[in-house]
Amino acid sequence: MGGAEPVAGRITIAPEVLRDIVRQAALQVPGVARLAEARWGPWTRSGGIRLTMLRDRPRVDVVLVVRPEFRFREVARQVQEEVARAIRDLTGLEVAAVNVRIADVEVEGGAASQASGSDTRA
Repeated sequence: MGGAEPVAGRITIAPEVLRDIVRQAALQVPGVARLAEARWGPWTRSGGIRLTMLRDRPRVDVVLVVRPEFRFREVARQVQEEVARAIRDLTGLEVAAVNVRIADVEVEGGAASQASGSDTRA
């Protein structure tokens, strides 16, 4: 019962787990109102998150609704950093990329603007 020996087998992290990590990390960033439901291509009903694997490294695409009193570019950069850090810290995986799309701005009263679905990029 000396030192621990490696155990043969495979470890798999379900995509739902990675999506939960991304969602929690993004929502903790000041200025993020919520994740936006993507309305184009394969992202329909994605909950605003798409994950793909590139050589065992996750690539994350996240779509946000932001608050107007924050600088969009700073919010997007902080989301990139926090999502990558959370995935790395919790799973040990290195992240290939975190792409952020700002799809809308939340106006007073919690409603989104009429620009919903626009292609505004950070």
